[in-house]
Amino acid sequence: SKSTDLAPAKILRRNDLICPPKETHAMNISARLQLHDDPTNKMQVGKMTFLFKVRSSETEGAYTMMEAIVPPESGSGLHRHWSYDEAAQILEGTFECYVDGAQRLLTAGQSVYWPRGALHKFRSVGPQTGRILFICSPGRGFEEFAHRISQPELETGTASSGPAMPFRSIAADYGIEFVDA
Repeated sequence: SKSTDLAPAKILRRNDLICPPKETHAMNISARLQLHDDPTNKMQVGKMTFLFKVRSSETEGAYTMMEAIVPPESGSGLHRHWSYDEAAQILEGTFECYVDGAQRLLTAGQSVYWPRGALHKFRSVGPQTGRILFICSPGRGFEEFAHRISQPELETGTASSGPAMPFRSIAADYGIEFVDA
């Protein structure tokens, strides 16, 4: 029948979109790696530096991936977000990570997952600067939030004092709630 004749062609076209030929795929990866040296992928938030590795615009909004360079005694206040899940991989340093009542020290090679709605925070405990890789899914909301809080005139607060009021207000716009511990 005609529908049987058309079905394989539709599947092939769809598979071509999902898995492009190897030469094209390799060229796209190379182009992305070069783009991430772009200074527009770097944001300063308080003492932390965010380096966006993969933007949500490159993943059709599925996720964003960024590296955070976190000096000792820097990190986030206790918070939760309802609009995205977050996972983190420690690249260097030692981090105190908290999720829903449990606190752990994590070092290079260890990871943590914070689902939507989970109370969590992280802090670099030193003695050297830490590096942590974050994946937020979906990614667009976090990227927009990071852009707004990276403005130099915004008082962000500290990991120990908690976020400043203007910071909290912006966070609320993105479904992020900071909780005083």
